Amino acid sequence: MKNQKRFLSIHQRKISGFSLLEVFISITISLILLAGVLQIFLNAKTTYNLESGFTQLQETGRFIEQYIVKTIRLAGYRTPQGQSNNFIAITTVFPTTLPFISGSDGSGVNGSDTLVVRYQGSGNGTGTPDGTIVDCLNVPVDANTMVTNTFSLTANLELQCRAQNPNSATPDNTQTLISGVENFQVLYGEDTNGDDAADRYVPANYASLNWANVVSIRLSLLLRSDNQVNPFTENRSFYMLGTTYTPATADRYLRNQLTFTVVLRNLIAKTD
Repeated sequence: MKNQKRFLSIHQRKISGFSLLEVFISITISLILLAGVLQIFLNAKTTYNLESGFTQLQETGRFIEQYIVKTIRLAGYRTPQGQSNNFIAITTVFPTTLPFISGSDGSGVNGSDTLVVRYQGSGNGTGTPDGTIVDCLNVPVDANTMVTNTFSLTANLELQCRAQNPNSATPDNTQTLISGVENFQVLYGEDTNGDDAADRYVPANYASLNWANVVSIRLSLLLRSDNQVNPFTENRSFYMLGTTYTPATADRYLRNQLTFTVVLRNLIAKTD
């Protein structure tokens, strides 16, 4: 009888489960471990989103700088004439009504500026360009043909360009170049003493600005990430070439201000 009770006691201990306290302790430990894993995952996701946002801003800035600079440096280009390749006087090709560089001040989205760049192309002069000179949409421009490129922002915060190119299948064509541009400001470097160097940088609406004397362009663009990936809500102001811009509402977008200057290289021998 004693052996039977002993056997039952041992058997009961073997088949007995966890106590309620042990279950609670196990669940608590599991939740702590799960919370730690979840926090690691969230931190990794936040870091990934931040890195993706910063990468996008860098790529956008790199594209804009290369793309706009390529077009601006063509400003004022005139097709060489005759065997001696002489250039027609720049004021003849680009009169005051059609300056090689111009724009408007504060008339665009978020008070942005517009920038207008004009130049001639290269080819046989009869409608067959050789492809060495293109408009802002990469369409070739023929010799003695005037192309007008206008950069501005859309309501969707996209940098766009309008190309007025008689050699294009669509002579007046506007296309988006890249998204994520919140503001676009331009100043014009004017040579006031004839030494081919900018003596002052002024906006397009400056009263005494002479477009024929502009020798360089200074641009400032505010770039914005596509998604709100900033861990912190911000609403700071940006000083952009004399203009202060503050986003309408606080948000978590990443922003980066890009500012650079482009020298107009085709303005030598202005009166040849």
